[in-house]
Amino acid sequence: MSEHRFLELLQQKKGFFEVVLELTQEEGNLPIKEWLSVLEQKKILLSCIEEVDEKLEPFQAAYPILPQEIGDELSTIRKVVQEILHIDEKNQEMRKKELRFYA
Repeated sequence: MSEHRFLELLQQKKGFFEVVLELTQEEGNLPIKEWLSVLEQKKILLSCIEEVDEKLEPFQAAYPILPQEIGDELSTIRKVVQEILHIDEKNQEMRKKELRFYA
């Protein structure tokens, strides 16, 4: 298990999360049909992230103390996820208001 492969997997995971972030940023402005398509794309990306997580498990056990570069990559991933959650919360509130308008 090489540190290089560990970092590659983390970068792949970060890339998936960055695409999820882009989709999340766009979805608030989309009509319902397009929004549903974006949700499906996000679902697929999350399954890809789960696959990468499975590949990461042995590395996480092998590196109880993380090298700096790997720690930095994990920190970046956390920030992207936090931004996704923040934007997603705003999008949900907006959709709730929109749905109340149609009710």
